Amino acid sequence: MSILKADSLHFAYDLDKGNHKVLEDFSLDIESGEFLAVIGPSGCGKSTLLRLLSGFIRPGSGKISLNGSEVLRPERAGQMIFQDFNQLFPWLTVEQNILFPRYRSFFSLGKKAVDPPDRMRVDEILELTGLTGFRKYRPHQLSGGLKQRTALARALFADPQILFLDEPFGSLDAPSRVELQNLLLRVWKEKKRTVLFVTHDISEALFLADRLLVFESRSGRFKVHSNSLSRPRDRHSGPFRERKLELYSLIDPD
Repeated sequence: MSILKADSLHFAYDLDKGNHKVLEDFSLDIESGEFLAVIGPSGCGKSTLLRLLSGFIRPGSGKISLNGSEVLRPERAGQMIFQDFNQLFPWLTVEQNILFPRYRSFFSLGKKAVDPPDRMRVDEILELTGLTGFRKYRPHQLSGGLKQRTALARALFADPQILFLDEPFGSLDAPSRVELQNLLLRVWKEKKRTVLFVTHDISEALFLADRLLVFESRSGRFKVHSNSLSRPRDRHSGPFRERKLELYSLIDPD
């Protein structure tokens, strides 16, 4: 069943009173529980599309619907995770950052009471994301990978239907990136959330996603491809390498 739908979207940036077209007549249906990756050359509109679908910006024309209702602003049913490691509140601990979506007034007023069910949920999410031993740490004490784990944990505590991820692992070293890719897959399987994942890494997209939305160039041409590779996926297998080369051949870097 479709959870998020884009109908005939048009979007352009006005730069110096000029018109820079990003999307034209863009339509897409995203199924509940689906993992969709968005790939393409730099500047093709991947992040812009994610911000449109999540309600952070509005299309020039067309309509975006979440569960049948038009998206006019960011919805509580969706949570965004950015590439920037500084998306956490530096004065709060890992645990407090996770609690913040529901308890923001508590922290501003210096209160500490947390409902027992929410405390149990935080404990569960800390364990799921491998952060139990870091709950009292502040962001400046964390590596980039641990900061992104905390951002994911905070998004999960908000109990969204959809996770929007904008190149969340792009600035990490290779071992941390692989570790967090595996964590995201585990979260997706256990929590059964819909995931929209923007990346510049074709291998990452192919490893993670059910379908891949491929922007073939900066002109806005796109096509959705299914990913028939069985799970768990072996990045070093012949079929994986062949599919990766096929996807590379579709993208025009110019």
